[in-house]
Amino acid sequence: MIKAAFFDIDGTLVSLKKKVYPASTKLALQRLRASGVKCFVATGRSKFEIWSEHLLDGLEFDGLLTNNGQDAYAADGSLLYGKPLDPKEAEAVLNWVEKNGCACWMVSAERSVLNFVNARVLQAMEAIHTQPPERGDLRDMLNKPIYKIVLFLTHEEMPAVMPCAPTSRMTQWYACGHDIISADGGKRNAMLEILRRYGILPSECIAFGDSENDIEMLRGAGIGVAMGNATPECIAAADYVTADCDADGLWKALEHFGLI
Repeated sequence: MIKAAFFDIDGTLVSLKKKVYPASTKLALQRLRASGVKCFVATGRSKFEIWSEHLLDGLEFDGLLTNNGQDAYAADGSLLYGKPLDPKEAEAVLNWVEKNGCACWMVSAERSVLNFVNARVLQAMEAIHTQPPERGDLRDMLNKPIYKIVLFLTHEEMPAVMPCAPTSRMTQWYACGHDIISADGGKRNAMLEILRRYGILPSECIAFGDSENDIEMLRGAGIGVAMGNATPECIAAADYVTADCDADGLWKALEHFGLI
C-alpha cells in the first residue's frame, strides 16, 4: 500500500515547455492527498526559487525536499532535515572558483547568491525557466552552513574541482549545471529520512522524476516512475515509464497504479 509520494519539479510537476503544471497534475495531487497519501516535493531547487518563481502556487504538499535533498521542510516551513557541506570544503571550492573564474551559486538556509552571470548561467537558467539568483559576495555566504554549491561547468570539467571537496559529491541537472552536495545527502537519503519520521517504509512510497539527480530516489522508492521526457539513464533506473509531463504523465501513472 502506497502511503507517500515524492515529486521532482522541473519536467515532472512543471512543464519544461509551458513553465506551468498541467491541470491534471493539480487534480491528481488533490485526489492523492484526499486518499491519505502524503505528498512531498523533491527538487534540486532551493525554497527561494520555488517561492520567487511561483512554480507550485495552487498546489498543496506535506513537505519540501530542496537542494537535491540537502534540506527538507515541513508544510509550515520548519526545518526537518539538513545536510550542509563541510565548511572547509565549501571554502576550498570557493577558492578554486575564484582562481578559475567560474560562475558559482551558493545556497544557505537564508540566502541564495550567485557571483556573476555568464552565457552558461543564462543558458541553464533559461532551461528551467528561472531568473538568475541575486548577485553578491560568496565569501559572506561562508558564515552560514552551505547546503549546495552550483557550478556552471560541464561533466568533463567537474573532476578538476572535486578534489577540493573529497567528502562531497556532485550531481548533474543540466549539461553545464552541477551541484556539489554532501556525500550523505541527496534526494534518496532525504526521502528515506522523511519516511522514517512518518513511520513509512520505502516500499510504501512512489517517486517521480526525469533527470540524473532523480535516479537514486527512483531506485530507493517502492515504485520509481520516470516521465516520458526523462533522460535515458533515468528511464533505465525506473520501474515504470509514464507519458511526458505535458501529456498528463503524472495523472496517467497514478491512475495506472490505482492510486487515484
